[in-house]
Amino acid sequence: MNSDTSLLQVTDLTLATVGGSPLVKGIDFHVERGEIVALVGESGSGKTLSSLSVLGLLPEGVQHQGGVIRFNGEVVAAPGQRYPAGVRGSQIAMIFQEPMSSMNPVLTVGEQIAEVLVRHEGLSWKAANQQAVELLDKVGIVNPAQRARQYIHQLSGGMRQRVMIASAISCKPALLIADEPTTALDVTIQAQILALLQALQREMQMGVLLITHDLGVVARYADRAAVMHNGRIVEQGAVPALLSHPADPYTQKLIAASRPENHRRTAALPDAPLISLAGVTKSYPQPHRLPFFPPHRHPVLQPTTLTIGRGEIVGLIGESGSGKTTLGRTAIGLIPADSGEILFDGINLVKASREQQQQMRRRAQIIFQDPFASLDPKMTVGEQIAEPLRVHKLRPTAEIPARVSELLTLVGLRPAHAARRPAAFSGGQRQRIAIARALALEPELLVADEAVSALDLSVRGQVLALLADLRDKLGLTVLFISHDLSAVRQVCDRVVVMYRGEIVEAGETQQVLEQPAHRYTRELLQSAPDIEQALQMRAG
Repeated sequence: MNSDTSLLQVTDLTLATVGGSPLVKGIDFHVERGEIVALVGESGSGKTLSSLSVLGLLPEGVQHQGGVIRFNGEVVAAPGQRYPAGVRGSQIAMIFQEPMSSMNPVLTVGEQIAEVLVRHEGLSWKAANQQAVELLDKVGIVNPAQRARQYIHQLSGGMRQRVMIASAISCKPALLIADEPTTALDVTIQAQILALLQALQREMQMGVLLITHDLGVVARYADRAAVMHNGRIVEQGAVPALLSHPADPYTQKLIAASRPENHRRTAALPDAPLISLAGVTKSYPQPHRLPFFPPHRHPVLQPTTLTIGRGEIVGLIGESGSGKTTLGRTAIGLIPADSGEILFDGINLVKASREQQQQMRRRAQIIFQDPFASLDPKMTVGEQIAEPLRVHKLRPTAEIPARVSELLTLVGLRPAHAARRPAAFSGGQRQRIAIARALALEPELLVADEAVSALDLSVRGQVLALLADLRDKLGLTVLFISHDLSAVRQVCDRVVVMYRGEIVEAGETQQVLEQPAHRYTRELLQSAPDIEQALQMRAG
């Protein structure tokens, strides 16, 4: 392909650490106007680093060692070259994987989008704020005017990602780099966002570089795909041919990993519940539009009743903002319920003593949705996994390093990673670290809040198998909060569907996902096709 006609042309790109260790090894790919190109591979394969080099945003300690990057025929990145002004943000924009680490916590979401429009488009603040509300509405946020006045930490994970997308498309860039843009989104909103990006790309003849581990998304939306492994592109080509007839063994492995084995329990479940919720409600104060008026309460959980048996894995699915995360945190006492009763192994958490609450901290653990926000950036990975072992005195000091190494190996990392800090890892690797830390105390109940959403397919299969194995060996009980219906199908014994703070359907996994009774459940299933279904949809 002639670099003068391509929107983006990456030639022999080589990235390495300052010490010389190669991270990306002489890769070549291009993106045409009006085309969606997917960059696919495992966490740590070099996908995100390659995309950051297009924007001249390589992290500290990584250098552009060789090759050139051209945008609209002009060299924008080469060894020793300063990145040109006026390109980043306006002509090339990026949707980052982790909204909490890339958005300003002291500005409202409306102000952050408006700031981009003022800086790059020259709009007045009044016009920019109005357009920010319109953009929030365009990406599917309910009550956009109200959300525009809120801060990023007040939004759910899915809403944060939608704010990022609204900010990225605000200046109508020629090239949009989307780094796992739908990782935190439920399947219905994921389908809406990807359809929106596809519509914008076609309308504006915008090029899109889509970084993802979801082969269903690749099959449905991408025109071409490049598969990365250990810093190299091992295979690339048109999506239908690439996914139907992969030539490289690694590509074949990825496709096979998208259809992992079923880990659901086949034996009868125990009668005694580990945790029971009865009539639990939760609401949050919302500021009044007018000053000096008291805030009103926004209900997040309607009266909710749920029972989870010991050794059971229960899937909790629903769209962002439906109350899934609030229910999970309330169930283990991280946030207090407004009303209702929560029993954990016979202990009423609403009336629990301090000693009982302390015991609960060890017996119930949570994997948070955003690993970057839940890991301490100043502590090494090993220190963070070892800390709960020391606090609860579950291992002699001399045995803790070996236990840390064992946990890292369990989640697909190397013992040597214990000496590094979280910033040295990709998003998927950070999620594995969070899982290892949660499992350190061998809890009886694990709340997994989107625990596998950021993981590539092969590691996701390993983690799901690990959870099933721990359930069988240790009697681990799991509340599995997820928008990934294939993961829910593989590992969960029962499924609970939430919609706008209410449980609208519940039952055995096979029954709910194959014969859904509620309209919303049917919408969820239609929004999450597998590879074969997605290829059929694009052909139709």
